[in-house]
Amino acid sequence: MLVYFYLAALIFGGVLLVSSILLGGHDDADLDADADAEMEFEVDEADGVDKSIGAGDGGFLLWPLRSLRFWIFFLAAFGLTGILLRGLGLADEIPTLIAALAMGGVSGWTAASVVRRLMRDETGRAASSKDYIGKTAKVLVPVKPQSVGKIRVRVGGQQVDLLAVTDDEAITSKDEVIVIEMDGTRARVARLDTKD
Repeated sequence: MLVYFYLAALIFGGVLLVSSILLGGHDDADLDADADAEMEFEVDEADGVDKSIGAGDGGFLLWPLRSLRFWIFFLAAFGLTGILLRGLGLADEIPTLIAALAMGGVSGWTAASVVRRLMRDETGRAASSKDYIGKTAKVLVPVKPQSVGKIRVRVGGQQVDLLAVTDDEAITSKDEVIVIEMDGTRARVARLDTKD
């Protein structure tokens, strides 16, 4: 009787799913580890061969099979579909098994794909010094030579306040500046000449 198999899959997958939701999925044991490494082989120019081999995604459809997240969602959806169809007498054994496998596969693949795509999103990454250079900023506290002022610059969709210094003449809070260099957490700025 496959009903007990469906029930076991539903319980096991459900417990793993609920525990990952409650405990957070920060330390996932995904085996795919986002294998984006690329290996490059360069051969002597005399041979005229230059080949790159990308480890890439490991196959468009097969990479989720290495993900624990795939198997958690697969088991939960497989078990739930089997219980609903077979346990309630809505379908025979073979159609139920096919439907349960299909639902488990689609659910697991979708969950693994969505989370993988979200993990690649860079909106949450910290800005580096290079991200500030060349940005225009609004002066909050006037900046004078040999003293520190304050500016507000937009980086990565967020407004960031920075300490600022200048080598030029004093910059008032009405001026707009450009970040020309970052020295640690201080921005070296210059007045942005808006006159044509």
